[in-house]
Amino acid sequence: MNNLAGKILGNRYLLLEKIGDGGMALVYKAKCQLLNRYVAVKILRPEFTTDEEFIKKFKRESMAAASLSHPNIVGIYDVGEEDGIYYIVMEYVHGKTLKEYIRDKGRLDYKETLEISYKIALALEHAHKNGVVHRDIKPHNILITEDKLVKVTDFGIARASTSSTMTNTGKIMGSVHYFSPEQARGGFSDHRTDLYSLGVVMYEMLTGKLPYEADSPISIAIKHIQDTLVEPSRMNSDIPDAVNDIVVKAMEKDMTKRYQSARDIINDILAAQRNPNQTLTTAANDDDGYTKIIPVEDIGRVLENKDRKSYKRKRIWKFLILLVSLFILGTLLYFAYKTYFVVNETQVPKIVGLKQEEAQKILRDYKLAMQVIDSQPSEMEEGRVLRVIPDEGSSIKENETVKVILSSGPKKVTVPNLVKSDIIEAEYRLQSAGLKLGSVERRKSNDVAKGLIIDQEPKPDTQVIEGSEVNIIVSDGPEIKYVRVPLLIGKTLEQAKKELENSNLVLGNIEYGQDTKYIDGVIIDQSIMANKEVSEGTRVDVKVNSNKVQQNEENNKENNNESNKENIEDQLPNQSPNKP
Repeated sequence: MNNLAGKILGNRYLLLEKIGDGGMALVYKAKCQLLNRYVAVKILRPEFTTDEEFIKKFKRESMAAASLSHPNIVGIYDVGEEDGIYYIVMEYVHGKTLKEYIRDKGRLDYKETLEISYKIALALEHAHKNGVVHRDIKPHNILITEDKLVKVTDFGIARASTSSTMTNTGKIMGSVHYFSPEQARGGFSDHRTDLYSLGVVMYEMLTGKLPYEADSPISIAIKHIQDTLVEPSRMNSDIPDAVNDIVVKAMEKDMTKRYQSARDIINDILAAQRNPNQTLTTAANDDDGYTKIIPVEDIGRVLENKDRKSYKRKRIWKFLILLVSLFILGTLLYFAYKTYFVVNETQVPKIVGLKQEEAQKILRDYKLAMQVIDSQPSEMEEGRVLRVIPDEGSSIKENETVKVILSSGPKKVTVPNLVKSDIIEAEYRLQSAGLKLGSVERRKSNDVAKGLIIDQEPKPDTQVIEGSEVNIIVSDGPEIKYVRVPLLIGKTLEQAKKELENSNLVLGNIEYGQDTKYIDGVIIDQSIMANKEVSEGTRVDVKVNSNKVQQNEENNKENNNESNKENIEDQLPNQSPNKP
């Protein structure tokens, strides 16, 4: 597919530059000309646009994914088709993929792995509750911003994949490492498939390696189905037991032994954050772990059978007395245990959004302690509770510690210097700094070229809240002022020069002439008539009266007449002076 930069889709989205190239689609950074914001536009490769069944599923699943709204899911704004180009318009996220993040760091520590996995699981929980299954969870489809915000992308496009796309080994190599066994078999798959893939992603974060490697996609798929998993703790001894248990359970080949919902894995992640060295055990599938009520009739039948086989009637009373005694003793032991050994449970109260002191007081009322473990930038006021571990409403034993993350207030960024740059460059600098372009005022300037920025507010290097607007003043070119030409006729050169300077005009060429109506040395004519409007700096030529010009002309005339007379006399014949 040719580079589409510069093309406008839907009479709205201007494609600026290609920023991604995947097996099924190309990704462009674009500008929404209607809402004046940057977006990401994912365009299907031409080889998929000829599959009618794929296109139908692509449209249906993309529309379903567009209904999702969650802070850990990349938002879908629009879906369209133009000239055979099928595209999805998505939220533009400035950051890197989790795959790139892992590659840069080699592997992640268990704390960061749990934090990222927690946010991915929250995204999956929201999608699954809304009937959307991703089916292609992998680090390439998870974005991490500079603020460590985690966002899952490609809901819809992965779900629309047909068998025709799966058989193309050139296109599935990137995904087969994260396939669930049921996907590898081509069998039925549901939301638990996403949880298996999340387990693979956690494995890669913790070890820096993939659980199954082979020379071909088919060989990798077979390993997902048949091979025993090498537990991540064997690859990295720093992985705590609870974290290892989460990965192993998520990657169970049997769907029924796997986590049954995203909420299940979220609860275990929170438990591992509280105590990473505990062992997370799973009850057998034939026992759900709940207390069973045994019917009284069953006990009666057991006693009657034993009575008929082992006891005589006279011993029944002894047995009953013993039974009652044991019951009483057991009851006493139970209450003693509850009184002296069992710690009462309570629930984590709602404290998100409260100031630290207020939250601490409420937790104290619930007989709970509070520990501040981190602070993160947010829209909340600085010092308010941003997040609670465990979640609000969770059961917790009295006297335990509730961990909280406080808001450090809105993130501050530095305003870049925009002076003497054009609007396009200014928008790019502001976008890179996490800021927006505000009002644009145009003003005449004799110092800055037209189209360049004269001034800005806030000033460069000022610290402002991320997302703030920066207002600019743009040069509209030099300012042209018009003035009236003063009347110079009848005035001396010195007077004329002063009047021209007062009007921001310039004295031009000076000629001399003669006019008997004016005295010698005054101006008798000017090149631009008086009271005419001209631009400042215009030159005005003048003619100055000079009698010397006339005197010279008369002298020259007399000299010429005398010379001519002498010539005539010389040419006449000599005559006698006495002769008449």
